[in-house]
Amino acid sequence: MTDYKNLGIRQVFVDAKEKVTGRARYLDDMTFPDQLIGKILRSPHPHARIRSIDTSEAEALEGVRAVLTAKDAPRNRFGMEIADCDIFAIDKVRYVGDEVAAVAAETAEIAREALKRIRVDYELLPVVDDPLRAMAPEAPLVHEDLKSNVVKEYHISRGDVEADFAACDYVFEHEFSTHRVSGLYLEPFGAAAWWESNGRLTMWTGMQAMFQGRNELARALGIDPTRITMKSPFIGGAFGAKIWLRNFHPIVALLARKAGRPVKLVLTREEEQLTTRPRVAPRMKVKLGMMKDGTLVCKQSEIVADNGAYSWAAPKVLLNMAMRTDCLYRFRSSKTDAYLVYTNLIPTSGFRGYGNSQMHFALESFIDMCCRKVGLDPVEVRLRNCVHKGDVTLHRWKIKSCGLDDCIAKAAEAIRKDRRPVEEGNGRIRRGIGLACMTHVSGNRSGDKFDGSGAMVRIQEDGSVFVFSGEADMGQGAKTVFAQIAAETLGVPIESITIMPIDTDVSPFALGSYSSRVTTVGGKAVLLACRQVREQVLDLAAAMTGRPVETLDLDEGVVVAAEGEPLSLPLRKVAYQAIRTNAGVSLTAFITYDPPTEGADKDFYGDYSSAYTYGAHAVEVEVDTVTGKVKVLRVVAAHDVGRTVNELGLQGQINGGVAQGIGWCLYENMLFDKGHPVNASLHGYTLMTIADMPEIESVIVESNDPVGPYGAKGVGEPTLIPTAPAIANAIEDACGVRIVDLPITPEKVYRALRKNGH
Repeated sequence: MTDYKNLGIRQVFVDAKEKVTGRARYLDDMTFPDQLIGKILRSPHPHARIRSIDTSEAEALEGVRAVLTAKDAPRNRFGMEIADCDIFAIDKVRYVGDEVAAVAAETAEIAREALKRIRVDYELLPVVDDPLRAMAPEAPLVHEDLKSNVVKEYHISRGDVEADFAACDYVFEHEFSTHRVSGLYLEPFGAAAWWESNGRLTMWTGMQAMFQGRNELARALGIDPTRITMKSPFIGGAFGAKIWLRNFHPIVALLARKAGRPVKLVLTREEEQLTTRPRVAPRMKVKLGMMKDGTLVCKQSEIVADNGAYSWAAPKVLLNMAMRTDCLYRFRSSKTDAYLVYTNLIPTSGFRGYGNSQMHFALESFIDMCCRKVGLDPVEVRLRNCVHKGDVTLHRWKIKSCGLDDCIAKAAEAIRKDRRPVEEGNGRIRRGIGLACMTHVSGNRSGDKFDGSGAMVRIQEDGSVFVFSGEADMGQGAKTVFAQIAAETLGVPIESITIMPIDTDVSPFALGSYSSRVTTVGGKAVLLACRQVREQVLDLAAAMTGRPVETLDLDEGVVVAAEGEPLSLPLRKVAYQAIRTNAGVSLTAFITYDPPTEGADKDFYGDYSSAYTYGAHAVEVEVDTVTGKVKVLRVVAAHDVGRTVNELGLQGQINGGVAQGIGWCLYENMLFDKGHPVNASLHGYTLMTIADMPEIESVIVESNDPVGPYGAKGVGEPTLIPTAPAIANAIEDACGVRIVDLPITPEKVYRALRKNGH
């Protein structure tokens, strides 16, 4: 195994000091000359016709500089895959929180007062708040220009599933459901915008996919993307909800244009809870075929997912639900029918796991249920069926690295050690263990579209290194990973490297931080650019010293002789020679890297990720059989990461993913009453706290992926995915109760225990 100086270590994040000292500037810390404050008037109704809007009182209020409604905005529908969203609601509102009007004023207080003075006359319409009811022919249409509330459907079949079910020793069926939860990142989303004298728009916003956001903003405004500059401040968390454009982005731009001054708008926490693009909520019917020896033969699913009022990333999330768990085990055949349905609820979108979390909850819960019924060990069944390196899955994923069997075995072994007593308090407290697996991607090519990343590396005349990338760091540590890869490849101290902020006029093109692609795709681009610059440095050093280039190396910022006579030539002297003399060497490299992947065809076959990640979580829980309360005591999180880049960052991803997974499973839930949110604030939204955090043991499996930079694979999303089903499996092991609909609340456990005679 190769020894590295900058990889596999506990590297403190390169921006840690700025953050802990408060010097890091997030959007709300930034003030722009002559700035106005923007606020948005939102619908109080889930479904209503807009009869009229009167803004005269708001416009007359002293200090108000701009008021906008749909009549003031371009009519250019936009959206990620399906263009079904207008900047403002035009004829009707479709969910509580829909944008109706906006103001820009000298202060936030004046802006809030102006919103109160806007008079909107609504005609209430029937509300559809359940996707199954929304599919009925007589259901009210959320979008009246369509014939149905079904916005997207997928029908995917592999092999002869009917024949395989007929040949199975066991066939099981059950239904599962998961729910909406908020991304609940620390920093609310927002933007600041102004129009330059040359007619170009400048916008500051903390978005995960800046170039894609720029294109969508241009589409909404009806201008060319090259007329927009988007710049990123520090980002205080995102988890998928900040990937795509929001309505407030074009609204801020339009307010700035009308007012002729910069406008800043930052959402309140209540607005975030109303409009945040929460996790897609599906109902999943799963049918599983198994042999007596535990061989998993076939799988069939029917999914009905709640899209909310607009589409965003939910179509792709649904596709992931429909396919990805088929590639976790060696199924012979599969069949899925999946439907995405409009409702009058908050629009849903991508959230850490991107559809994988939901269907993994169903499948990994169901495997344990089936094993329990026929007396098989679920751990052994998983080991018997899991994919391995060299496999080609049902959907033609080519598995080039895989440590899933190691993850399962090591997690199972670790959770069985030092177990607490299975009962306590005369049987009131019951304890159990459970395990669940996962697979995910490290990149995601769509058809024949680009799925790569650009990187530029430049050495300054003092030997310092600037790295430019368009991939966002929203707190996950991308800057640090890029700095480590650059330091290792160039042979310079990590302290000499600066990761430059994102600016779409300067940064290389990148698709953004999603699909756990930043390390594998963005990091590989950085690596390749650094290799080119390193060659430039050594070529010039060879000319300066008269030595053959193959005898030279870079180590800790010094050119040294690989063999022969001693040599110590500081990089800064080489850089000075390149830049300040007639040597004329640029010491700059620009790379566009596109991974060797194959986008899915019309039948959804394709090896669309350069690497696939795997993991297994084993948990120990205790259940209070009197109250139904569940407490997670221990989590063993085993992950195949390809190769560890930053051990400290990896541990943070595991701890954070486990915490979010527990929160999704046991605590968080967005509640509605006839389309009205009933807990749109942190006062009513139950969160996991530090007191609920279990003991976490991390088990790292390194499979050394042949494509990823230095063998690394993505790990951002995988650390959440198996947590919820592992908890559900442990609860049944503890007290015999199986909960199949998330969240697993004390009330649900209590009722199930009483139903079972406890």
